[in-house]
Amino acid sequence: MSQPWRLGALVLAALGWGSSAAFTKHALDGFPPITLLAVQLVVANLILWPVLAVRGMRRPSAPWRFALLGFFEPALAYTGLTLGLGYTTAANASLLSSLESCFVVILAALFLGERIGRRSAFGLFLAVIGVAVLNRADSVNAISLGDMLITGGALSAAIYVIFASRVAPHVDPVEMTTYQFGFGLLFTLPAAAVQWLSGHERLADPAPAGDHWIAAVAGGGLGFAMSFLLYNFAIRTVPAGAAGMTLNLIPVFGVIAAVVGLNEPFTLTQALGAALIVGGLVAFPHPGGDDTPAVPSPAPQALVAAAAASPPTTTTGRSLANER
Repeated sequence: MSQPWRLGALVLAALGWGSSAAFTKHALDGFPPITLLAVQLVVANLILWPVLAVRGMRRPSAPWRFALLGFFEPALAYTGLTLGLGYTTAANASLLSSLESCFVVILAALFLGERIGRRSAFGLFLAVIGVAVLNRADSVNAISLGDMLITGGALSAAIYVIFASRVAPHVDPVEMTTYQFGFGLLFTLPAAAVQWLSGHERLADPAPAGDHWIAAVAGGGLGFAMSFLLYNFAIRTVPAGAAGMTLNLIPVFGVIAAVVGLNEPFTLTQALGAALIVGGLVAFPHPGGDDTPAVPSPAPQALVAAAAASPPTTTTGRSLANER
């Protein structure tokens, strides 16, 4: 397939990740949060495992590695996103989730000895200012819980990226993604069972409407599984720099989906915060650039497969997985 079609697949993947917050936000009107996450992960697994079976399934040599990855993302990262969406807007969630890129750079500097270059530092500065502007545009109550949960989910996703950077170069990307989501579901189901048995969450009281089910399935199918598969399909022939720039569209698509699909208000102050955050993502250099740090991963719904396909370089020139 020609490269323009593969670039189109990357754009569709970014659209899927970006719109997943809006799907989840709408589905939360009919589903309790942990129940919704379990439903979305079931849908994702129903797509990923048959794809892996067609590709050829084999028993992993060290399944604990995938269990560790699945614990941080999707289990913890998506739990933070889903719970946080109950207290903040989908637009804010999409933008705050992109802070994962900043967390990856900081964690790589702290634990992997990576240098934070000038352009990366500038990107971090813009993103932090953008978050401050977003919080200034929100009410005090909205800042505390919802934004903190979303940010915590982004931090969990960044921790996942650091671990994945050591695993991804040695495994098939589809296999890694499938086992990651399988373990993520296994970690989520006990938490959901506790919610159900304690009576804190009830699936049929009242029963979710049809549009809530559609949003839940779309979030798990398009926002989780299909975006990963599209990215895995395209990344092997698309330059890492072009892929990274395409993934910067994720928060943009997230805001558009929230405003158009959910009729969420979007003020001038929020637009300024969004511009600063997206500008910070774009400021991160890509492989071959002046600073050559890792291409930042823009959202908790982003990807890990690129590390196995074509690992981008870090600020010191070493390989670091920065997508899902």
